[in-house]
Amino acid sequence: MPAVTGMLAVAASATAVLPRVVRSRRLRTGLNLLNVVSTAAHEAGHALASCLTGGGVWVIRVHTPDSGVTYTWYTSRLSSIVTTLAGYALPPLAGLGAATLLARGHAPMLLALTLAAVLLILVVTRDLITLASVVAIGAVAGLSLYWGPIWLQQWVAYGETWLLLFGEGFGVLAIALNRVRGGFGDQSDDAAHLAQDTHIPGVVWIAGWLGLSGWVLWHGVPMLLT
Repeated sequence: MPAVTGMLAVAASATAVLPRVVRSRRLRTGLNLLNVVSTAAHEAGHALASCLTGGGVWVIRVHTPDSGVTYTWYTSRLSSIVTTLAGYALPPLAGLGAATLLARGHAPMLLALTLAAVLLILVVTRDLITLASVVAIGAVAGLSLYWGPIWLQQWVAYGETWLLLFGEGFGVLAIALNRVRGGFGDQSDDAAHLAQDTHIPGVVWIAGWLGLSGWVLWHGVPMLLT
């Protein structure tokens, strides 16, 4: 299995990096489609944090495989901060949890949890693009869980885990690079929103997310390669 997980790690990192640099439009589009896993987890992180802090969710929308938005309401300033913070934090943490399950031989449980998360997201889905994206994730998890052989369940579970571990780290790097290059002039990303709510510079939040991603990879990768 280490050889398999190694190949999946390369594929996951390629999925996060290559769409930004390859010239082939078809290849770039194909790789980018897999980013929908971390995007859906990102938006689910906002929704979950809002609910846990006393707020709620109006709707989740996935615009493209690497962008989306979650409309929530808050009961306090703390709820707003935690909800915004959770977007880039949940996918790598979910990846670490998934790695822990796989290290203990619980690939079917991971797929079942993925299917349950998909069903919850569907409750607050209102558009066809999001519906198609989320149903696709659920279909892969559900079909492999109920009708797939053990090797297929492991491939799907490990693939999902690698995508969660790698995806948001490169997303945060993209925010940092855009700021360096002078992009996002209206400062409308999550780090900017946190800066407005806390008066702590956005670069601090970006550094925190990158640190979290690094910590998760440090602990999660060995579990997947043993």
